[in-house]
Amino acid sequence: MKKCFTINPFRTTEDFRDYEKLLDDNIYQAIEIFFPYNLSEENQKIYFENVKRIKEKFDIEVVMHLPHGPENNLCDFLDYNKIIDRMEKGMDFTSNFNTRKLTLHLGQVDKTIAREKHIEHIVKVLKELCLYAKKYEMNVMIENMPQDNELGYSPYEIKEIIDKVNLDNLKFILDTGHAHVSSYSNIEYIEVLKDKLYHMHFSDNNGSTDQHKRIGLGNIDFVEIFKKLHEINYDELHCMEVIFKKADELREFATDIEKCDILSRNIQFK
Repeated sequence: MKKCFTINPFRTTEDFRDYEKLLDDNIYQAIEIFFPYNLSEENQKIYFENVKRIKEKFDIEVVMHLPHGPENNLCDFLDYNKIIDRMEKGMDFTSNFNTRKLTLHLGQVDKTIAREKHIEHIVKVLKELCLYAKKYEMNVMIENMPQDNELGYSPYEIKEIIDKVNLDNLKFILDTGHAHVSSYSNIEYIEVLKDKLYHMHFSDNNGSTDQHKRIGLGNIDFVEIFKKLHEINYDELHCMEVIFKKADELREFATDIEKCDILSRNIQFK
């Protein structure tokens, strides 16, 4: 199993030094970073140099989570071109790390406008983003969302969008926490989108909100998820998207996910 963890742009150089211990022990084989467009030029440089250092030192895989949130709503019919430009700058930023995976949130739906219109719009947006990503040999991955006021809520909607874009570098990333809050199960997402599943975000919650908890602190059945992942021969990254403060917590998170994997294979864990 190849494991990954997220590093947000507010992490310090000292934090990065602590992460090196995890990579040196081969506990994790990849990191998922963010485009720090909203930081000062100086802090952007610090983040960039820290990522560059551990990429060069450990030759790990680097995944990029493209900008998200209300200010990055690709469903905004008026300002989407400005947001596309920001996404493309994010690709330029992460191209320095030989990134091949780009995590993407599609944006919020205006419920006064037919959902079909949003899908028609996002198909055009994704074609532009995927074509830009192709020059770097990157893949854009649609992430499933927890609420129905966001595009990419149901597995069937995501499949429809991917089919309509019809480009080979448009994939799917499953967020276990998002799925558990939605009306669709993690298993349903995997079954419907197994041919496009290219990355995983792991976190736990109690089904009410996306809490980014450690595995075992919510009520998601991760053993069932791993059984399904083995069934489809998933062999991409398993990324921990759990709230943490120190690197030592990430060691424990790695053990959590390994236990679920072992139990899913019906092997006794000691």
